[in-house]
Amino acid sequence: MFFDRAKTEGVTLGTVPWRSYQTVLFDCDSTLTEVEGIDELAVEPHHQDAISELTNQAMTGDCRLEDVYGQRLEMLNPTRSEIRSVKNRYKAGAVPHAKSTVAALHDAEVEAWIISGGLADPVLEFAAWLGIETDRVRAVETEFDPFDGNWWEPAKAEARYASYTSDELTCTDGKAEVIRASVTTKGRRLLVGDGISDLAAADAVDLFVAYAGVVERTTVVDKASVVITSRTISPVLALALGPERVKEMIGGPHDNVARACWDAIDDGALRFNDEALAARFAGAF
Repeated sequence: MFFDRAKTEGVTLGTVPWRSYQTVLFDCDSTLTEVEGIDELAVEPHHQDAISELTNQAMTGDCRLEDVYGQRLEMLNPTRSEIRSVKNRYKAGAVPHAKSTVAALHDAEVEAWIISGGLADPVLEFAAWLGIETDRVRAVETEFDPFDGNWWEPAKAEARYASYTSDELTCTDGKAEVIRASVTTKGRRLLVGDGISDLAAADAVDLFVAYAGVVERTTVVDKASVVITSRTISPVLALALGPERVKEMIGGPHDNVARACWDAIDDGALRFNDEALAARFAGAF
């Protein structure tokens, strides 16, 4: 059990109860799905190297995060059929228990959002399948130009996070600013993601959780407060709701995902970099 491992690793169990979260924000690519979105089309090594370099520049402040998306599109210049092929893989590549985890969060009256650097059309379609409403999705909007045949308009290559509601959001400060400007729910917020941009947004939420079930990025997992190392996303339930509420789901409508969550944690799916947080979580068992 996690409880026993916490004791053997010298963690002093806390007496403060685990505090729940009212909003859970997910990255999409490599977090809710194994697909890496537009990067799936970067089959040439020099494309992959260029994307990594762009991201590094954004993180050091030499390049805005939004510019990464625009330059990435210009470099790859994908066709509409290529984007459709990626979109079709989102649902097929959903990580285990993605849909049931979102459903359980909603029934527990926790808002689930997607804040993603992925392209809006594929992300929105995938979000709808997961049961996440479109007004709780932020992704990179592009526009089709019918005159030159491109599916995106080069003049507007600087990508925008868009909600597809009446309030279109344009930002210059990356994912953290998108979270601050978008999520109006009162209460504590938890962000789950796998990438550098997610880590950079950690200051906009109350808890950042790195998901390493698809790909483990050393910088991200080393600096996250909590790391999920399992293939299933279900441990998010215990972090968002607290272990006791997950235990109460066993035998009910969400029995399958609750058991998956419990089993994953029992198998060591949660790794805490914050000792006080680990003690509080262990004490909730």
